[in-house]
Amino acid sequence: MDIVNAHTCHSNTDTALTDIIKQLKSEHDDYDLLIVYFNTDHNVSLISQYLLKYFSGPIALSSSCQGALGINKIVADAKAQIVVFGISDPSGSYGVGIADVSSDNPRKAAQDALTQAISTSANPYETPALIWSIMPPGQEEELIQGFADIVGPNVPVFGGSSADNDVSGQWQQGSHTDNGTSSVVVVTLQPSHAIGYSYSSGYEPTDTTIIAQGCSERVVAKFDGQTAAKRYNELTEGAIEHAILGGNVLGHSTLFPLGRAIPNTIGIPEYLLSHPDSVTTKGELTLFSHIDEGQELTLMTGSVEGLVQRATVVAKNAIDLLPEGSECAGVLMIYCGGCMLTIGDNVTQMQTVLASSLPHIPICAAYTFGEQGAFLDGQNRHGNLMISAVAFAR
Repeated sequence: MDIVNAHTCHSNTDTALTDIIKQLKSEHDDYDLLIVYFNTDHNVSLISQYLLKYFSGPIALSSSCQGALGINKIVADAKAQIVVFGISDPSGSYGVGIADVSSDNPRKAAQDALTQAISTSANPYETPALIWSIMPPGQEEELIQGFADIVGPNVPVFGGSSADNDVSGQWQQGSHTDNGTSSVVVVTLQPSHAIGYSYSSGYEPTDTTIIAQGCSERVVAKFDGQTAAKRYNELTEGAIEHAILGGNVLGHSTLFPLGRAIPNTIGIPEYLLSHPDSVTTKGELTLFSHIDEGQELTLMTGSVEGLVQRATVVAKNAIDLLPEGSECAGVLMIYCGGCMLTIGDNVTQMQTVLASSLPHIPICAAYTFGEQGAFLDGQNRHGNLMISAVAFAR
């Protein structure tokens, strides 16, 4: 098992890919899996076609908000134009599948993509150790259910929803066989060595809890019997006052998400976050994830410093779960795009802390508009403003 993380700062696609190929080829002639994240100013089809000229293994691709984080033994870049996480593991088994989600049956699309990934892997009759997902934003909960229909609920699902640079819907997904803007891409991983994973957030719970009422899909009408936007605005001391009668609140709600407490055996609840997105003209609150009717929610609070430091904590947690004495070959991460936009220029500090705390370990992190992962209870979930990491042993 060996991992190479190639990344480039070039904004010209041809120049960027020439740089990427040079880095990858300097370590291995071919790879058993390539996972690619890129600034959506680049074209997914062009990137995949270029890589296929040089490599024969499966490829999974996704746009990432304003670039992606790349760290290797030579250099680190918090906002690289293109980052390629290359796995060379001849004794492992990897597959990639893709399906269109634009129909009215996203669950079926997830089933099709996962079936394709399993059938094209080297061990199609073995259950994957982990599923890495790339999804279009909007129907992630149903896509996760589709995966469970094929492999059951106990295979961990990690990854993130594709992003663009300004939440205008320009995200892209692709594989070595197809690409699109509303496709689910599934990677099945059966590495030859152990993996460790962690799913968390950089937020702390407050003492304030509320009950969601009038819920439909990703819309909440009321909290505690009051209009949702009005109640949320009160609790956050006017954070969304400007849009109380309707409007976008995405940037104003990032440090005040709503959390669902997830119990576990160690007695310290973990929190799955939902990010308020906008206010309707009726005062309803829309979010980037589903809320159940009658769900108790905890008002969470965060800070720029907490979000800067949290990426390193999550990566270390994943590495700590590798077998004792193992050497970490690389870490594949998801860092919420909303968190990245909130910390602003401090994203460079986040990258510096990560690189200095985990020296000589290849690390790739995408900035996503939704994050999938599993807590200690083992159940796969979709959340917002989350951070995840998968560590690979050598």
